[in-house]
Amino acid sequence: MNNQSSPAQLLFPTIPANYCPEGKWSDILNSFIQLYLNNGTVNIPFLNQVSPQQITELQQSLLTIQNTLDAVTPQTGTITSLASAGTLGTYVVTFPTAMPDANYTINISFVSTATPTTADMNWSLLSGSKTTTGFTFYSLRASTDNVSQIIWSVANIAAL
Repeated sequence: MNNQSSPAQLLFPTIPANYCPEGKWSDILNSFIQLYLNNGTVNIPFLNQVSPQQITELQQSLLTIQNTLDAVTPQTGTITSLASAGTLGTYVVTFPTAMPDANYTINISFVSTATPTTADMNWSLLSGSKTTTGFTFYSLRASTDNVSQIIWSVANIAAL
């Protein structure tokens, strides 16, 4: 199936010198497409050496890859209603689309408006809250952490 030595070709019928239709541009272009472009062929070198079984295998491989990627189902969202500074916040995340199962990874990012005064933000998943439709987590918000929003993302990495 090595067809790299010769480029693919687009072959179209020769347009005769007397081809000069009259009328609206749309009619002329449609006539040209119908008479010449629709009757073109694509010549791909060595394509005749690929068996129907190999084409079926390639199609199945592509479908398997696409299904695997679809199963990852990454989703993301932003939380802007944060708990008051100096308090423990409870955050309920509901997915726009249900995950295939509850075997997904969770990433939480804290976005600050200025240099945070805490070294890092911590969060904890509420036990038993991880479902196909969402999860709940806690995070303590220091009184001067400058966090303005929380970005969450989930993906079913196990599907890969």
